[in-house]
Amino acid sequence: MKRRTLVLVVLLTIATAVAPLAAQEKLYPIRQGNDVRVLVNADRTAFAVDRAFQLKLSVGFPDDDKVAFIPKTRTPLILLWLRIHNVSQRPLDIDITKFTVTDDKDVKYAALSLDAAAKRILDGSGGGLGSKTLRSISLGRAGNVPPEEQMKEDIQRYSMLSGSLAAGAVREGFIYFDAPARKKFTASLVLGDLWSSALVFSTEKQR
Repeated sequence: MKRRTLVLVVLLTIATAVAPLAAQEKLYPIRQGNDVRVLVNADRTAFAVDRAFQLKLSVGFPDDDKVAFIPKTRTPLILLWLRIHNVSQRPLDIDITKFTVTDDKDVKYAALSLDAAAKRILDGSGGGLGSKTLRSISLGRAGNVPPEEQMKEDIQRYSMLSGSLAAGAVREGFIYFDAPARKKFTASLVLGDLWSSALVFSTEKQR
């Protein structure tokens, strides 16, 4: 009986560790207008944008596998996965500080720096124990790295970074924004010089 109880505790701990962010509402792309350069992918989870001879990008809500390293957090966040392919013949400048989200109450949020994103996640996670447990079990790590430091390293590794992207190269990663403190909202994403028209996401799936 004790052995069975221990197994159940371990399984519950793993399930908690890999659960999506508690305060991260799932966002769905809402296509507006008839711009043929902007499409919604087949499973309706992300936008696909094609600027001919310049860049191709996709942006949408990440799947569970991508957010597995992040502990559950009570901090309201908008978390999106961005992939950029430079199809031009020259370097492409990526400047995350120009990325913004505007909600349906016309409140604008600037993209969070990696340090700011890490702080918000940790402040709402109760210490990140779930993330440490997940790493120790599923990644085979010894668990001797302080969980806060390890999570900051993970955020650095898996986030979109500013800087020059070489011709033909691909870069992908998370982008982070503060979110409205409510369950239902829309978010209009502008990606600076990469794509200046709003890409609209909603917590309610389009029919």
